[in-house]
Amino acid sequence: MTDKIQPMASSTKGVKHALETAISKFTNATIKKRKVMAEMQINQYLAPGLEDSLFGKLTEEVMFHILHRLSLNDLSQMSMASKAFGKVIYAYVTEEQFAMRVARLLIKIPISSVMLLEQSQYVGRLLKRVSFLFTVDFRLKFFHQHIQKVQRLVEKESANSLPIDTLPFVGAVLQSFIAGWDEGECLKVFTFMSDCLFLYRSISRFVCDAPGTDLDNELFLRRNLRYLFLDRCVTDYDRAIWIGFISNQIGTAQLAKVLLLLYCPINTHGQIDWSFAFNVRAFQQHTNVFFKLAKTIGILQLIPNWSPSLSLEVLVYISNVPNCWLLRSFSSVLLPLSSIDMNLVVKYFEILYKSGRASTASLLMALALMISPQFIGHNFRNEIVVDRSCVHQLISNIINAPRLTPERYVVVKKLWGAVLTLADDFAETAVQDEVHGGNNNDTIDDFHDLMDAWKDLSIILIYASCTKGTPRSKEDEPRAIHYHKKQLCVYEKTEADVVQVQ
Repeated sequence: MTDKIQPMASSTKGVKHALETAISKFTNATIKKRKVMAEMQINQYLAPGLEDSLFGKLTEEVMFHILHRLSLNDLSQMSMASKAFGKVIYAYVTEEQFAMRVARLLIKIPISSVMLLEQSQYVGRLLKRVSFLFTVDFRLKFFHQHIQKVQRLVEKESANSLPIDTLPFVGAVLQSFIAGWDEGECLKVFTFMSDCLFLYRSISRFVCDAPGTDLDNELFLRRNLRYLFLDRCVTDYDRAIWIGFISNQIGTAQLAKVLLLLYCPINTHGQIDWSFAFNVRAFQQHTNVFFKLAKTIGILQLIPNWSPSLSLEVLVYISNVPNCWLLRSFSSVLLPLSSIDMNLVVKYFEILYKSGRASTASLLMALALMISPQFIGHNFRNEIVVDRSCVHQLISNIINAPRLTPERYVVVKKLWGAVLTLADDFAETAVQDEVHGGNNNDTIDDFHDLMDAWKDLSIILIYASCTKGTPRSKEDEPRAIHYHKKQLCVYEKTEADVVQVQ
């Protein structure tokens, strides 16, 4: 038994020794590997040529210190020099050190400054270039992680001072980050950011409630949609793409409500002023708001698979949000919109006349004439210019619309009647104010604006109603001319009465 047991014991010792040796070697190799990775983690990103250079022999800490001294623009350009440099800078960008660098920019530079906007574009371009080899989903997660890190550091560093609004900066970085992406990739961006911020849920709550019900949700939705997607767009087509993504989730009636939410003025309490359209002097106080609304409605036609009838629906629905507008306020939207999409405005007036609302249509045209001096010469961001010829063309196109040919004489007659009605109202109001010792300057100014605008168009109306298109009969021409001359006499008499009151 002893002779048979000894070889077995010897064999057991050999196996045990072999296992211990293997485990020891594996453990030592692992420890050594971890030590090397801890000391020179950056080496995994270096190509053989770069690794053998002086730069490649530096430690990660020294490399990052050098990169920290470069400007954001230099880093962005350097990341495109080679894949190796791109990977090294990617490793630097993912570090807390870089996030702190960006956070300090937000703390030191005012949010509204041009310099911060320029720096935000550099940050977005840098993030874009160091991640261009990755998938869209990974790049969006990379962007979001970086932004969250920066926002957390800004909040921490400014804990003892006034809070810093980082959303404008985030929006500028995002637009620079996704510049050049196609429509499918932008849809992924909108979906990803909406999921992160619960924008779809916020939109659903807003469109189901009456305006002004949830003020916090309204401000949250307005700020995020404008700062992240709309305000930093380079072209109208880009802005239309984002609006199209919003419209995919809701109908045209709800879209009209959202568009009004985006561009309503903010009151002195920091809340959305839903009642601005009821202000008699809104066309003077909120001229830019009307230009923005007109611009947004005009670019809806750029949305892929969008039909002109949908733009017309949005325009009609906007006039009913929150309940209805003063006619002079809605004419303040139609006037600049006519310089963007004249056909859309003409179709809107055709609907009014065909649906038995000729009086409303005539008053809208008359009020558009009255407020036109406020809009003529107002250059909105070098994009929309309303001049005198635009106002003339609007009236002429409505009168000569093919669908209104049978009612052309009636249209002109009611338009004259609306102008004279407004003139009589202004004159009476001015007299009443004068009797009671009130200030009638605004009323008299409105009256003179109406008279001056109508003088310019009187001859155009005579020829537009008689020579354009097919006349109803030859007898209509002299009758129309006689009618216009008669109205001009009444017009001049009314103006003389108001001047006498002054």
